[in-house]
This record gives sequence, C-alpha cells and structure tokens, in this order.
Amino acid sequence: MHRAVLICALVLLILSPIKCKKKKEDDIQEKTTTTSIPTTKDQESRSEIDVINIMKECNESFRIQMSYLEQLNNSGSFPDETDKTPKCYIHCVLESSGVASEEGQFDAASAALVLTQLNDGYDTNELIDIAFQCTDRQETCKCERSYQFIKCIMEKQINKIENSK
Repeated sequence: MHRAVLICALVLLILSPIKCKKKKEDDIQEKTTTTSIPTTKDQESRSEIDVINIMKECNESFRIQMSYLEQLNNSGSFPDETDKTPKCYIHCVLESSGVASEEGQFDAASAALVLTQLNDGYDTNELIDIAFQCTDRQETCKCERSYQFIKCIMEKQINKIENSK
C-alpha cells in the first residue's frame, strides 16, 4: 500500500512545466547551500503544503507514463533517463512545494516532509539525513538537477530498505 501511495504521488511530481535551459559559461558554477532541520514553525507551515494538488498542477504541463513512476519507485531511476519531461515534472513539484529554490538549491528537511506526506512508511528524521546527503548537486539544468536529487534519495532509501531485510 505504501508503494501505491508513493507511486501516485511521484506520478504527479514528475509532470512539471519547467524546461531546461543552457546556462552561460559564467553561470555554470552554482553555489551550494546547507540545509537545516526545520523549526516547529517551519514544520507547521510546510506540513500544510498540498502536495497532491501541486502534483496535479505540474502534471497538467508535463505528462509522464505511470510506468516511469513505478520504475522510479522500484529502482530509484526512470527507464529512459534521456527524456526531459519527467525530470521537469519533478522540478515543478519540488520548486512548487518549497523543496527546491528558484536558484535550484534543495532543502533536505522540506524534502523529507513532502516525501513523508506521500508515504506514511517513511521516517522524517531518516529522510532528512538521506536528503541532506543528496543536496550538493553539480548539474546545471534545473530539471536534471531535481531528478538527480530525487534519484539520489530514492536509491538511498531503497538500499536502506533492502539492507534491513
């Protein structure tokens, strides 16, 4: 049941209206930011995020096949990693939910809160640790950067689950 909820959430997450743009040579080097654990006030405001609605809105712009989300949920990656549409869907959801900033930086605590909203089986504190390990991204395309961030989290979470069996 947890996988079904996560798959549905990821389907909506992947359909974003943001397109990758080539950056000028001087913009290629992006700054990275550190992520802090949210305060109670931050947690309250973030817990009110309507992730499902955000996913639906992003899905209107970036359509993705359900099989892509299932593959991401099961393996941690998309079946075709050359397709920009699902990556931009993820970017849309992450930016709209406050996980990604307009500058393309990620907030591990926000990522953990959003993912735990989508899957009750995830532990928020463990996801904060996992997401924090994935925040330092070097990709210049925001869609690719967002996908690699989620891919990193999913792969680490899958490995954690498999190793605990």
